[in-house]
Amino acid sequence: MKKKAICFLAVLIPSLLLPSQGKGVIIERVVAVVNDQIITLTDLQERAIIIRQATRNPNIPLKDVLKHIIIETVQVQRAKELGLDVPDEVIEDYIENFKKENKLTDETLHKLLKEWGITLKAYKEEIRRRILISKLVNLEVKSRIAIPEEEVREYYEKHKDKLYLLSAKAKVADIFLPWGDDRKTTLKIAQNIYDKIKLGESFKKMAALYSKGPFAQKGGEMGWVKKGELVEALDSFIFSPKTKNGDVKPIETPQGVHIIKILEKQNRNYVPFEEVKKEIEKKLYNQVAEKRYKAWLDELVKKAYVKILL
Repeated sequence: MKKKAICFLAVLIPSLLLPSQGKGVIIERVVAVVNDQIITLTDLQERAIIIRQATRNPNIPLKDVLKHIIIETVQVQRAKELGLDVPDEVIEDYIENFKKENKLTDETLHKLLKEWGITLKAYKEEIRRRILISKLVNLEVKSRIAIPEEEVREYYEKHKDKLYLLSAKAKVADIFLPWGDDRKTTLKIAQNIYDKIKLGESFKKMAALYSKGPFAQKGGEMGWVKKGELVEALDSFIFSPKTKNGDVKPIETPQGVHIIKILEKQNRNYVPFEEVKKEIEKKLYNQVAEKRYKAWLDELVKKAYVKILL
């Protein structure tokens, strides 16, 4: 391939750079050669408009655009070598979907392309290139990647404390006594209720009789609360490593006295493996795909004959 490209250059480039022998002949400047394909300055300028528009970066230097084109050209050549193609109807379907998603008519699409400085033909060729390269990468890179389940599970176990740990939670019951005019009286009543519970009196009964909180008629049951949801004094007691199911304690807060009972406690709880299995598999797949794509592309470019004349 290299010898063929060199011979091609020897014949082609001088003919392109010679002065015109006749009127109306446009002499194109060659800015690069990739194997047996030339890239002209016009090609570069047209693609620069598209690439700068796609990346929303109007300041990409032409040399960087050229590098991008060379890499794409090598991939397109490889795709054609393998017999891959993109039928015209696929391009038309892509454009129709683009129009629907962006609520465009044929007229507004043409207007948009004109604003971008892109012809419809150039736009279609850009779509064809992208789809063709995508098909090639799927065939030569992505289709050859499989992530074993043991690797997925290994990742889960290694990262579960950091990524998949759920907030500690507890099911609690509460008897609430707001501060009255006499703080000492409120504390005395709270201590009396607490003493009765410690002696075996039903927490539910005491809550129904004395609690002024919103859960009084439910026996004080608040349901599940997560660590950090309640005021610090209650949170510290409920989620202390020293407390366990069944523990009861009166706790003073700025609003009043809470007599808290821990009904059930889950200090460490994780998102189940099956719920995140696909997510982890996709993440690992993408990591492998990125590395293999880079290695594959580096090798593809290395094998190609590339001459930059810009």
